[in-house]
Order: sequence, then structure tokens, then C-alpha cells
Amino acid sequence: MNAATASRILLVDDLALVRRMIPMRLGALGREVDAVASAAEARDYLARQRPDLILLDVIMPGQDGLAFCRELKADPALRDIPVIILTDLAGNAHDRSLDAGAEDYMPKRIDDAVMRIRVQLHMRLVDLRKQDGRPSEPRPAGILLATGSTPLGAQLAAQFAVDGHRVRTVDTLGEVVDAIRPEDRLLIVDAALGMQDLHSVLAQIRMESATAGLPVLLLCEKQDLAQLLAIEFMVDDVLWKPLKAAVNRHRLGFLLELARRGYGSEG
Repeated sequence: MNAATASRILLVDDLALVRRMIPMRLGALGREVDAVASAAEARDYLARQRPDLILLDVIMPGQDGLAFCRELKADPALRDIPVIILTDLAGNAHDRSLDAGAEDYMPKRIDDAVMRIRVQLHMRLVDLRKQDGRPSEPRPAGILLATGSTPLGAQLAAQFAVDGHRVRTVDTLGEVVDAIRPEDRLLIVDAALGMQDLHSVLAQIRMESATAGLPVLLLCEKQDLAQLLAIEFMVDDVLWKPLKAAVNRHRLGFLLELARRGYGSEG
């Protein structure tokens, strides 16, 4: 991707330190990041050029981020730009962000690797939507879940069955590669099965042409996040325990769209 067509991210945050640090934290993605300090500056920026993604703080002088997000989503010319609310706002920030029309939410203090994984997921979807140009309608999908926890397996299967998805479970990493079927649209892996062995399993999946594009969701404990650097380029999203049903289903939507647009037809 050359400089003339490079994907751009707009960061809106009133803190100068954050405007310096976020581009550094995202640097490995190779995406251009422009930063402004307020909704008013963002409005001026958007009048001149269109970013592919907006990272938006909530607490800012003047118009707050949630109100500005509602304004963006009410504008037919701007509503298709994905917005990620990026804030340490107390309370139910996830639901408040989605209620304002944002596509996603991340706390500012999220692990660097998780931030890159989440932003990269949205940027990949932006790129695929540009290539395809058609709406992506949600459909029931096959999901392979690798976990040694029977309660976790039952919990996720029940949550995803609400939307018609079919979940099959294996309980060791050694079974994963052979268990993947052509109709599977997502692989969910519980890091409790072993982070060290997970690297080799994911590498094998990514090297096989038939499974290279299969979206992978990693489930882990918060203390496991420090080990993500070794595998962040092989996973498409991360959730940490304890899991929340609404968040699980929300993130599933992004991953299954990724599969629909970039991993062949539905099973």
C-alpha cells in the first residue's frame, strides 16, 4: 500500500500525551494516524479528508465524545466510518458507547497487543468492505471451540445458539487442526490449554492454504495478555475472562463478517 492510498486513522483526544502515545502503540500496524484535540478540530479535519477509522475519547472540553459520535452517525456522509470509543470512563462504558452509535469500545489502558489486534480487525474489515462493496448479512455459522472447560463450552454454545450458530468442541490443542471443517467460520481457542503449544497450532493453521484465513478468537485470563506479543499476528480478536454474554456476541459479529468477506462462502 503506497503513501497515496495508505489507510488513515483519526484519533480525537484532548490529552497531548495520549495523542503522542496511541500512534506509537499502533506503530507496528503500518497505518497512518492523525490526531486532533477536540470534536471541533475533528469536524474541521473531516471536512477536508475522510479517515478509515476514528478512535474517539469521551471526556473532552466542549462537545463530549459520545455526543460527537451521535452527530457522526446522523451524518449520511460520515456514518459509515467505524468509530471506536477509546476511554477509561467509569461505569458501563461498553454499552454507552454502542448506544451512542459507536462500532466498538476499548479502555485506554488496554494491553498494547490487544489494542493493535482490535484496531487491525476493524481496519481489515474496512479494507474488505471497500473491495466487496456489498452489505454483509449475518448468517448462522459453524464455530469450532477448543477448551478443556465443560462449563465454558456450554456457556458459549448457549450464547451463540441464540443467533443460530453451531458450536462444536474439542478439549485439547492437539485435536484442533484435524477438527477444522470447511464449513467452520471461526475458531475460538481457550488459552488455558497452553500458550506455548498454541503458537505452533496457530502457525500450522496460518501456513495451510485451506485455513490461513480462518478467523481466530483467543480467550484468556488477564495475566495471559503479556504473552500475546508472540502470537498477536496470528489471532484476530481477544477476550479475557470473566466473559460477558453481550460482549461475546458483539465481538462474534465482527469475526463472522471477517469470515464472510475474507474466508469464502458460508457453510
